[in-house]
Amino acid sequence: MKRRVFKDRDELISAAADEIAEIAKAAAAARGVFRWALAGGSTPRALYAAMAARLARPRDFPWERSEIFFGDERCVPPGDPQSNYRMARESLLDHVPVPAAMVRRIP
Repeated sequence: MKRRVFKDRDELISAAADEIAEIAKAAAAARGVFRWALAGGSTPRALYAAMAARLARPRDFPWERSEIFFGDERCVPPGDPQSNYRMARESLLDHVPVPAAMVRRIP
């Protein structure tokens, strides 16, 4: 395990976004697809927003070859303010060119 220390939250988010992008590119190159299970709650919102802002272009992230899953969901409709899907959609998915068919929302 490699320990890394960051000066602040923004530096941590930037490094995490870069690392996820590198992993995604490597997975898509090796297997043709990057499968990603998104976390819910409010904790990952800033990371998702940073990724949407910095990595929206296909050359920066293999969105067209990314299959998106959800690690958890609340028992609420997808538009409910408590929905993890809604948070991910508003902070990330609405801003990147991931095909809708590749987003595997928990019903």
